[in-house]
Amino acid sequence: MKKHILLLSAVSLVALSGLAQADAKQPVAKWTCADFLAVDESYQPTAIGLGEAVNKKGQVEDAVLDVDGIAKITPLVITACKETPTESFVQKIKSEWAKVKKDV
Repeated sequence: MKKHILLLSAVSLVALSGLAQADAKQPVAKWTCADFLAVDESYQPTAIGLGEAVNKKGQVEDAVLDVDGIAKITPLVITACKETPTESFVQKIKSEWAKVKKDV
């Protein structure tokens, strides 16, 4: 069974991820992979969850997050971001999700 977190939790996590990223004071939707990699390791899954929920307009798109899926995709996003640090963090999340869903 997949675990889900309500939108209220996601909003709380936005505040926490902002604290973890002191140098880049910009919305997660505008982060590059380098910005993501600069985040403390313990906050990276939170950042991925937030990045996953962001739509093209930079707003939270979904009311729930797939916690199990985020745990599965986190190492994949980290590896992909290390290979291409200048690419969009949110786009990297979306491309890695597409690969995982294709393999299922």
